[in-house]
Amino acid sequence: MAIVAVMVCPIRAEIIDRVLAIAAGELIMLSDVTAARDLGLVNIGNLDAGADLVVAVLAKLIDRELVLAEVDRYAPAEPAAAAVDRELENVRARFPTRQIFEAALARSWIDESHLRETLRQNLPIRAYEDQRFTVPPPSDDDLARYYRSHAQAFARNGRVVSFEDARPDIVRAATDERRGTLIAEWVAGLRRRADVIDLSLLPVR
Repeated sequence: MAIVAVMVCPIRAEIIDRVLAIAAGELIMLSDVTAARDLGLVNIGNLDAGADLVVAVLAKLIDRELVLAEVDRYAPAEPAAAAVDRELENVRARFPTRQIFEAALARSWIDESHLRETLRQNLPIRAYEDQRFTVPPPSDDDLARYYRSHAQAFARNGRVVSFEDARPDIVRAATDERRGTLIAEWVAGLRRRADVIDLSLLPVR
């Protein structure tokens, strides 16, 4: 297991970074997991009680590396600098002050240029998924079933909104769920074909 010791000044405390996984030939470090968690770079949804947050974030980062390797095979166009700027500003906006944002970067052992590169890589992934995973509009019956199963999701001020009033939101939610299922199935296929080494559960020596 690779272990990297990082000295952080001025407190001079030794912080140990370590490899948690290898996916598509890329190392995923504990610092990568910390950055993704603290900067909100991955969506892990609602975790079950007792679930390990580090393991959940790591799983998302493993998937990201496999997807990035697949997308790179098609030589995607370089994202516009303005688009990367917008992504960076979106991350900054999650923090009430610049100082708190910079503290989160320092806690994650990365700088803004590292974050910018991560966000740049995300844009071709998003473009590829938007192009490949399109779903037909749900039928009225599909929408009605989705509304019945998720009525509480369409509540406003404590009251469930009628089907017709909530219809645009139902269409969006049902479409996103179906698209998410297709992407998850694709990523699961990448996992089955990939060589992934998960070291996260091994004890640190």
